[in-house]
Amino acid sequence: MTIAVLEDNDDRIAAMEDGLADKFPFFNRRYFRSAPEALAWLDEHISEVVCLALDHDLEPPDHPPGFEPGTGRDVADALAGRPASCPIVIHTSNAPAAVGMEMVLIDAGWSVTRVLPYADLSWIREAWLPAVRDAIVQTAPVPLPAR
Repeated sequence: MTIAVLEDNDDRIAAMEDGLADKFPFFNRRYFRSAPEALAWLDEHISEVVCLALDHDLEPPDHPPGFEPGTGRDVADALAGRPASCPIVIHTSNAPAAVGMEMVLIDAGWSVTRVLPYADLSWIREAWLPAVRDAIVQTAPVPLPAR
């Protein structure tokens, strides 16, 4: 089972990995820096995902010239055409984009939580990790191991 994350910022990815490895060592973790990369993986592995976290604005630091990383909305739109299969946590400071992503996913039957980034990386441990945990616990078919 996998927690999948669409995020392009190295510092955020490192903080997310630290928190997820600490709180959820029993889950695999996958990070994607672009919407096309995430969508290609999700096409084959969506059934393995216990929680999907989506950022909106993507500008991977090492992308080749002309590469279009897409946005979290691209992923949300693609998922809206599929049956809901896992909870989604949206984490973006782009409030209008977050609302649009949330609405398209909720309208399609997905369980969605939004977290607004704040205070550099503090929000990851204070708000994002609890939101991921709550999303997983609310949809888990069996109790998660105690930690």
